[in-house]
Amino acid sequence: MNPGAINSLLRWVTSHGLPGARAAPVVQPLDRDAWQSLLRAAQWERVVPLLAHAVVGGALPTTDSQLVEVLDAELRSMGAVLTLEANLVEIAEQLADANVPFRVLKGPALAHLDYSEPALRDFGDIDLLIAPDAFDRAIDIFNKLGYDRRFPEPRDGFDRRFAKSVSVIGPDGQELDLHRTLASGGFGQRIIVSMLWAAQPDRFTLGGRTLEALGAEERFLHACYHMVLGNKPPRLVPQRDIAQMLLTGELATDRLLILAAAWQGEAVVAHAVTTTWRNFELAEDVPLSVWAARFKPRRREGRELARATSPHYTYAAQAFDSVRAISSLRDQLAYVSAMAFPRRTYLQGRHAGFTARIRYALSEVMSTRVITKEHR
Repeated sequence: MNPGAINSLLRWVTSHGLPGARAAPVVQPLDRDAWQSLLRAAQWERVVPLLAHAVVGGALPTTDSQLVEVLDAELRSMGAVLTLEANLVEIAEQLADANVPFRVLKGPALAHLDYSEPALRDFGDIDLLIAPDAFDRAIDIFNKLGYDRRFPEPRDGFDRRFAKSVSVIGPDGQELDLHRTLASGGFGQRIIVSMLWAAQPDRFTLGGRTLEALGAEERFLHACYHMVLGNKPPRLVPQRDIAQMLLTGELATDRLLILAAAWQGEAVVAHAVTTTWRNFELAEDVPLSVWAARFKPRRREGRELARATSPHYTYAAQAFDSVRAISSLRDQLAYVSAMAFPRRTYLQGRHAGFTARIRYALSEVMSTRVITKEHR
C-alpha cells in the first residue's frame, strides 16, 4: 500500500465506531510492510487504542501475529496513560492543598467524560487550566516540586495576562502544560477566559478523587481550537474528539454557537467541523455540521484563519495577531514591550540581542502579510 492508502486507512481507524462512519476499506489482512506502516502511523497519531478496538471487534482483519503486535502496543500505550493519570491525581492534591483553582483539559477529561470507554482515548501529557489570578502561585508550587519551565517568562506578569500556557518538566521528565487560555494568536486572545470559569464544570472521578473539567460546550470548543490552531497538518485525535462529542454526546448547539460568537471564533469551529467530516467521510449529519458547511467567514476572519492554519505561521506572526486582538491599548503596549524588550534570559538561545530580535520580528510580520495577501 502507498502512503496515501495508509493515511486513508488510518483515518478510517480513527473514525471507527462513530455513527455514519464508512465501512472498512480492506477485507483481508495487510501484508507485513503495510501493517508495520499502519501501526507506526497509529502510534505517532496516538490512535493505537482505536486500532486495537477495530481489530478485536473484527472490523479490521489481521493475522494472529498482527493481533499480538497491536495488543502489545495498546498495553504500552495504556500503561503510559495510567502513569500520567496517577501523576494527575498527585498534582490535583498539591493544587487543592494550595487552594489553586484548576480544570483538567484535553486527554483525561475527554477520555472519562466523552468516550464510551476511557481506554479508547490516548494522550501523552497533562494539561490544566489555571485561574489567571492564581497563575503565578501555581508556577511557584511546581518550581518547589522540582518542575522546570521549558521557556522563561518574557517579563514579570506576562504569563497571567497574555500567555496561552506555560510548559513545565518534572523531575522524572513528565510534561505538564499550565493553561491561562485555550489557544494562542489572535483567536486565543479573543477567548473570554472569565466565561470558562463562570460556566458550571463537569466532574469525573480518578483514583478516588473528584476532578473538575470544562463543561461540554467549552470542551468541544477547545477541541476545535486545538485541532485547527495546533499541529500542521492537524492531528487525528482532536478530530475524533470533535466527531465523538457531536455524534454521541449531548451538546447544546445554541449555547455552543453563542460562546463561539462571543469569542469571535465561529470560523475556527466551522473549519474544524467541516475538516473532520471531510477527512472521516462521515455520512451522519448533525445540526452543527450542517451549520458549518454553510458558514462563510467574514473577510478579516478568513484572512486570520488562513494565517493561523499556514505551516509558515511563526511565533512572531502569532504575536502580530495577538496584538491586533487585544482590545485595550494599555495591554497592547504592555504585550509589545514585553515581546520587543524581554529580560535577557529570555533572549538566550533565541537572538543575539534586542536589535536582532526586532529585525527578526519585522521579517516575520512581512511574511505574515504575504500569507494574508495570498488568501485574498
